[in-house]
Amino acid sequence: MTLAVLLTGSAGAADQPRLEAQRDAFRKALLKAEIADWEGVRPHLELLKDYPLRPDLSAAWLRSSLGPDTDPEVRRFLDRYPDLSFSGDLRYRWTLSLAKRRAWNSFLDVYDTHYRDLDDTELKCLALRARIATGAGQEAAESGVDIWMSPFSQPEECDPLFEYLEEKGLLDADRRRQRIRLALESGQLRLARYLARPLDDSDRRVIDRWASMRSDPGRELSQKSSFGNSDDDRELVSYGFRRLARLDPPRADELWNRYEDFDLPAATRLDIERDIALAHARRFLPGARRLIEHQASRDSDSIVAQWGVRLALRELDWQGALTALEGLPAEESGRTIWIYWRARCLDGVGDTAAAEPIFADLAGDRDYYGFLAADRLGRPYDFGHRSTPPDEELLTIIGARPDVVRARELFMTGLYGRGRTEWRSLLERLTEEQRAQASILAARWGWHSQAIITASGNGLIDDLELRFPTPWRASFEALSRKAALEPSFAYGIARSESLFMSDVASRAGAVGLMQLMPATGKQTARAAGIAYRGTTTLTDPESNITLGTTYLGRMLARFDGNPVLAAAAYNAGPHRVSSWLPAERQLPADVWVDSVPFRETRRYVRRVLESDTVFDWRMDGEHRPLSQRMPPVRPDSETQGN
Repeated sequence: MTLAVLLTGSAGAADQPRLEAQRDAFRKALLKAEIADWEGVRPHLELLKDYPLRPDLSAAWLRSSLGPDTDPEVRRFLDRYPDLSFSGDLRYRWTLSLAKRRAWNSFLDVYDTHYRDLDDTELKCLALRARIATGAGQEAAESGVDIWMSPFSQPEECDPLFEYLEEKGLLDADRRRQRIRLALESGQLRLARYLARPLDDSDRRVIDRWASMRSDPGRELSQKSSFGNSDDDRELVSYGFRRLARLDPPRADELWNRYEDFDLPAATRLDIERDIALAHARRFLPGARRLIEHQASRDSDSIVAQWGVRLALRELDWQGALTALEGLPAEESGRTIWIYWRARCLDGVGDTAAAEPIFADLAGDRDYYGFLAADRLGRPYDFGHRSTPPDEELLTIIGARPDVVRARELFMTGLYGRGRTEWRSLLERLTEEQRAQASILAARWGWHSQAIITASGNGLIDDLELRFPTPWRASFEALSRKAALEPSFAYGIARSESLFMSDVASRAGAVGLMQLMPATGKQTARAAGIAYRGTTTLTDPESNITLGTTYLGRMLARFDGNPVLAAAAYNAGPHRVSSWLPAERQLPADVWVDSVPFRETRRYVRRVLESDTVFDWRMDGEHRPLSQRMPPVRPDSETQGN
């Protein structure tokens, strides 16, 4: 690819050295602006005077310098640059600063314009406090009670609001009891005890009973005579059984039989029995299939019906699985997963003539089930790749747009999250044709996550070059081979984990291209022989690929070279995967995948294997059948690492 093409949308090859110098200066200046050191910013301003991100330095400085003296300047900046990603952060922090200083009228001006419809409890409480302070107490009181009536503790910014409600007599004993019940049902015992402080001893005894039930539901429920015919006791028994079903399903089933004559609503009974049956199913406990089939006979719940199919498949009872498939709700039975399993079951009972047309319909799809269906028929895959023709004239026009230039520079200077925010925003201002070309532009910059998302969302699902790129290819190939992995498998993991975003962090705390938890990264770094410096190591692409491929290689070795189990272990952890292995006989890998208890892991493994297949083809134009990557799953006695 020529330098001119790589620079599409920038100042051009001749100006590239100056642009690189501006990027470097911006990074240095931003560090100073973020600590309110404008004198440290000043030496860079001449070089940055025409740089697209120059306003962001002012935003960063203002954000770190909030106070009465800068309020006018903040307001002017936000009026002039309302849509910058830095502006959103600046506005939010300024709003909190106004509230902290009790500049309530100014706070409400900003809140009502930008945040009134935002689901942000902290801001809502501050807004209600502002309305009380400005004379709108009645409206605030009604909304404040709704916020207070939560099963969970609320932000400390809400405390003055709740004190106001208390003073006005709006948090009476009945409302306290309602909130205590919500807290107890959510396991918030500390909050329940706090709320009960003004109440009498009988209310505290109720909390003590719930605490005992939460601590040891088996012990409490075994004392059936201690529960009477009251709504409170019925709710406590219901809570206890649903909790025990999660903790000890066989014990819950045993005790439940003693409560046949206990007065519970029919719907509550059905819910408890569903919980007990599903808990058995998800742990593959003895009697699980009997419980699920009994539940399915009188319960229209779709999850119960699905587990009826999964348990029959796990026993390789093809006829039983066909029967269970008939019990799926109509809206569920039409999904690809169950269409595939209907064909597999028909094939399993020897009705090949009925199975083959179904497999043939699926085999045209470029996905996990389509690949497996093609393998069943012995057909080659039709990847259906169609490259998107670049329109160089349109690319130049799009690339010169100020909003596109800004997004590009945010990406190029390492402000990836802000770049993604502005990229998503600018796409709304482009036509469909322009968005399609924008995906090519992002790919040329090496911004693969946005190229994938933009292409996928704008009708370019057949452009596999855009949607399945191979960045850091030399590293993926060398490090995968070192870890005894196929590079396509490592690529499948990386794409599924992060869409090749090197900075992204999950809610659970996993970081980087291959989404490693810090503890796993630190442990794996020792095995890989590299220095570990926390997040810095995890967000460095080369280091993350090293750690990710090393860890994935260890999972593959632990599970006897089975990519299906290695992918599942990468997602859910090796100990869980060990507990999901069959106890007595091996299972076909597709059966094992779709009987994994966690929906997230089932989807993850299918996505990784589908991507692995596409990457295998992308890398050299050849591919191995997916079924060859899916050896049978053997019992735990035959699998390494238990």
